[in-house]
Amino acid sequence: VQDLGSASAIDGQALKADGSGGLAFEDDLVAVNFIIDGGGSAIAAGEKGHVELPFAMTITGWTILADQAGSIVVDVWKAAYANFPPTNADSVAGTEKPALSSAQQDQDLGLTTWTTAVAAGDILAFEVESATAVTRVTVALRGRKT
Repeated sequence: VQDLGSASAIDGQALKADGSGGLAFEDDLVAVNFIIDGGGSAIAAGEKGHVELPFAMTITGWTILADQAGSIVVDVWKAAYANFPPTNADSVAGTEKPALSSAQQDQDLGLTTWTTAVAAGDILAFEVESATAVTRVTVALRGRKT
């Protein structure tokens, strides 16, 4: 047992090993990965699926990775379970949608136009607005549990 003295956690932190035999409060970071696969063909526009989050989080950024250089724009929608399914009106991505423009990877770790709060049980949907050349894309949302 370790005496943490006056150390205290803030919302979104967890008690973890600090690497030197002690314990410390650190941000409880998570990633939500969603794969969009065209099955060997170019990805078509449209809604591609849903993910339910069993924990509350604040979205802090995104990374998008593709199998080859190309272009794609992915919108992210969010709705409470009771309001399923989410629609385009439920977009949380603002003007910083995960996107590639003749590239294979991109990321945005400083979101300024997103609605970043996600409640436990919320459903996220991923919609391809447009795509060329890419046949498989991973959209990773970074966040901190709250």
